[in-house]
Amino acid sequence: MRLALVLALALTAGAALSAPPALAATYRSATSSGWGPSPQAGKTAAEGNARTALNQQAAAAGEVCSGVSVTTRHLYTAPDGSAWIYEATASGYCVAPAPL
Repeated sequence: MRLALVLALALTAGAALSAPPALAATYRSATSSGWGPSPQAGKTAAEGNARTALNQQAAAAGEVCSGVSVTTRHLYTAPDGSAWIYEATASGYCVAPAPL
């Protein structure tokens, strides 16, 4: 009985030691602005800049982001309508890729 208990404990400990560690996700966000000659161009520029900033932030930490969402808000329109400025925030969970 004692041998079976020791064997069971050894197998449990071995399984716990050999299990891969869980990858913790880090919630990250980045805000950026962008402009364009139309509302859609300004919004698209701001969203792209925010996504780029988030990806750069994650890459610096050795992470990759997925499930990124972007929120955008209008900041300013030139009086003559020639420039539309927006601000966007990209947010998502980022994790370090699992080692191969």
